[in-house]
Amino acid sequence: MALMEKERRVAQSYVLFIYMCGYVYSDHIRVCPGDDLDINCPIDEVILPKSAKFGRMGYTECTIVKDFIGCENDILYLIDKWCSGQSHCVANVPNKELIQANTACLPYMRKYLELEYSCLKVISASEADCRMNKSPTDREGIISSHVCTSVQSAWIITAMLGQKIQLNIIDFGSEQFKMDNNTDPFPLYGYIQDGSKRVQFNGGLERERPLYDSESNEISLQMLEDSSKFGFLIQYRKIGCPDLSPPAHAWYKRDGDQAVIGCEWSQKTWHLSCDGRSWSGVVGNCSVTVTRQPPNEEIDTSNPSVLWLVCLASVCLVVVVVVCVIGVVCIRKHRIKQDVQKTMTLQRVPGQGHYDLDPNIEMASMLYLPYKLCEEQQPQQGTLSDPHRPTSYLIPQDEVVNELTPIRIWERPLPDLPDKPLTSGTAATHTAVRSGRTPGDGDEAVGISNVPESTTTTQSRGDDLNDKPVQIGHKYLSQQ
Repeated sequence: MALMEKERRVAQSYVLFIYMCGYVYSDHIRVCPGDDLDINCPIDEVILPKSAKFGRMGYTECTIVKDFIGCENDILYLIDKWCSGQSHCVANVPNKELIQANTACLPYMRKYLELEYSCLKVISASEADCRMNKSPTDREGIISSHVCTSVQSAWIITAMLGQKIQLNIIDFGSEQFKMDNNTDPFPLYGYIQDGSKRVQFNGGLERERPLYDSESNEISLQMLEDSSKFGFLIQYRKIGCPDLSPPAHAWYKRDGDQAVIGCEWSQKTWHLSCDGRSWSGVVGNCSVTVTRQPPNEEIDTSNPSVLWLVCLASVCLVVVVVVCVIGVVCIRKHRIKQDVQKTMTLQRVPGQGHYDLDPNIEMASMLYLPYKLCEEQQPQQGTLSDPHRPTSYLIPQDEVVNELTPIRIWERPLPDLPDKPLTSGTAATHTAVRSGRTPGDGDEAVGISNVPESTTTTQSRGDDLNDKPVQIGHKYLSQQ
């Protein structure tokens, strides 16, 4: 509101002369008695009188006799009637209206007219354009009541979001109302549509006055035909600062001429103020910036989140290492177990000194029999066993041997000697074997056939174990 009041005071003080200084110029003319008042402005401009006087204001080329001076009459209302709001104006000096308006100077005095005026640029439109609504795009401009005055068409003025529209009026009929002391209602000039709000505007006693301040950024202005024989000008101006577009990752809040911009991810805020038509202030950057940490920089241990991440990474690393070690150990145990099952070694039965081997099983395969298979080869209690069967090896009773411990060849004891002495036939056979000679027909006379079958078998087996090399794993080992 303070900004609008300031703008309004400026508009009232300078009244378009300074406000429109970019294309407004003022001119002074003096019209002597017997001459014509002739004013011409460009086609898109209209006459805007500033002051008009009729009388003897001083010694000029219009005063032939240097007599009394200093009388004058304000005839601005007459110039408004003749010329204001138009591009061309012609009037005789003096004329009937000027003579009637003279009240300050003696009738016989030679009086002249002085006028100060400007040619003011207005929004022009063709006759075809006046059949439809018109939308001026300039930030500020002037609309004349002599251009496109129609009930069917309107002027649509649109500003940017956040801006307002200010209207001022120059009423050329106000001076006439003052002179006439008219008590009739002021004439209706037209209507203003501001959103859902509709207001009317009329003539008044002030020549230049504020007309309307919009509540939205768009209004519709409709002027009535023949609303005033004098005419008027409406100046529009888009005031205030448009709404800001906040930067990325930022929020924006506006309260009149003040605005606040803040970052969404932090507590940073910036305050801006509207200075006329632009914002004054500095807005920072709310974008997230990623900074690269130097390689030698130590980790900030004061940050709890960093400590949690380091601890979590360490625990995960330890768990991975433990799982890998356990997996490797399990795999190795499984492979060892498979190798043990495949490679079966001969073991002794716990609590027994030796094994009695079955003669029907080869020694090569018995060497790799597991404990259970060897246990099955033991003679059952109550069954007959050959007391002269040689044992595979002897181990002291007090020695503790693991059931998976392999039997080494040097740990094998010598076989037991037979209980009965060898017969002559058996001795001869034993001697022949040691000498490398194969028993022949001459040996049969010794009487081997007379030896009992069981005795012969036992003695031969003893000879084989004592003298003949034993085949173990397809290798000959001497048990000497």
